[in-house]
Amino acid sequence: MDKPSPPKKLKQSEFVEMEASKTLLILALVMVSAAAVTAARARADDDGSICGVTRSELMECKPAVATGTATPPKPTAACCGSLKHANLTCFCSFKNNAYLPLFGINATRAMQLPTTCDATQTASCA
Repeated sequence: MDKPSPPKKLKQSEFVEMEASKTLLILALVMVSAAAVTAARARADDDGSICGVTRSELMECKPAVATGTATPPKPTAACCGSLKHANLTCFCSFKNNAYLPLFGINATRAMQLPTTCDATQTASCA
């Protein structure tokens, strides 16, 4: 049975370069995360609303856009009412957000919600 060869010893310059690469990667990840948080906060209005809709109004809509159900319930009247004053273009910035499924939100259903509530209303994302 062959013995595994001992791990290759790195030259000091190779080690320093590898550590520098790891540090740059971590720094880049931190910067991207910080930028995402800053962008999300920038989209939030001063009163804590997102795209012109308060958090409680958004929660009214959650059952209609939830993941894990084949057929979600229809949006409530309160949900549809809140979309009438929402900035639908602003919601487009969340369309491909990887965090929505973590909160149990189906992005496709969420983008269809304005039309589901009112056929004349659409979230037109260019």
